[in-house]
Amino acid sequence: MLRKTLLVFAFFLIFAYLYPIKNTGYYVATENVATALEVMQFRPERLTWSEVTPSASWQPRDSAVSFVFNDKMWTMGGLNGDKEIQKNNYIPYWEAPHFNDIWTSEDGANWHMATEHAQWPPRRSMSVVSLNNKLFMFGGWSPINAYTSDAWESDDGVTWAQISAKSTWPSREGQTAIAFQGKIWFMGGVNYDERKEKNDVWSSSDGLTWDEVLPEAPWSPRWDHAMTVFKGRIFLSGGMDLSGKTFNDVWVSSDGIHWEEMPTPPWQGRQGHSLVVFHDKLWIIGRLNDKKEGGVNDIWFSDDGVTWQKTNTDPEWIGREDHSVLVWKDRIFVFGGMGSDWQWKNDVWRSN
Repeated sequence: MLRKTLLVFAFFLIFAYLYPIKNTGYYVATENVATALEVMQFRPERLTWSEVTPSASWQPRDSAVSFVFNDKMWTMGGLNGDKEIQKNNYIPYWEAPHFNDIWTSEDGANWHMATEHAQWPPRRSMSVVSLNNKLFMFGGWSPINAYTSDAWESDDGVTWAQISAKSTWPSREGQTAIAFQGKIWFMGGVNYDERKEKNDVWSSSDGLTWDEVLPEAPWSPRWDHAMTVFKGRIFLSGGMDLSGKTFNDVWVSSDGIHWEEMPTPPWQGRQGHSLVVFHDKLWIIGRLNDKKEGGVNDIWFSDDGVTWQKTNTDPEWIGREDHSVLVWKDRIFVFGGMGSDWQWKNDVWRSN
């Protein structure tokens, strides 16, 4: 097997030496064997985007929950407020259609409806975490039972069973959640009815029993922030508070308890965005650059969460919030969300 691999690689080197290779997303190697070795070197600053489909099979929506599971991309729930917008972009979200459908895709273009109505009630802004080959879903807001703190689990992503009607943590939406060090972790969020934003931190090994790790983290209370695990640590960025302030800070923790604030990044404040890990770099993707927030819908990446660099080309897709961002088959996929034109989306884009 090793001999075969070496032969294939040798053939590739000869081919790269003899024939020019052009690729906008990767380093160009054309003249000698040394540069041929760099042909597969990813150049993050050259990242560009292609539209996979302008209109996916599912209805336009934001605040859905999306994830990768069982070799597929999944998206479910959310809401569509297109018909509810009133003067000054006021939206009575509680009157907007909410969903509990579940969709899967292997390429971002073709989507299969796994079920039209899941066992859980329609809702938005819930969290899903994969742990020990199971999916756990919790939190969010539903037009049926308002703010929730229930918890659900699934072995296949389609059939869900409720494991708790009311968790020990206060109900909310706009929280973030991840799997880290063998546990589910979630933090932050908001309850508009109570006019309370959160900066608490909770963890669980089974989605049923929860421990309050921190009643108040050192970062400001917020929701619609982004979070991911990068190089063995939790990174948290952005979000907003009830005064309407959007943050442009970055915080890091190696245990979920002790937090350190990174130097202020060069990118503008944002909420409803995403943090993902791609090609061993941390990426911040998406921004609602409407008239109020201004600026550009830019893409930034970092090796350490301290030093950030912007891609040479800003994405063609419209700025947005509460969209989905997934890393799948060596591409970043962006879909859905509410655009800076205050229209709900069901387009799908992928990085080149």
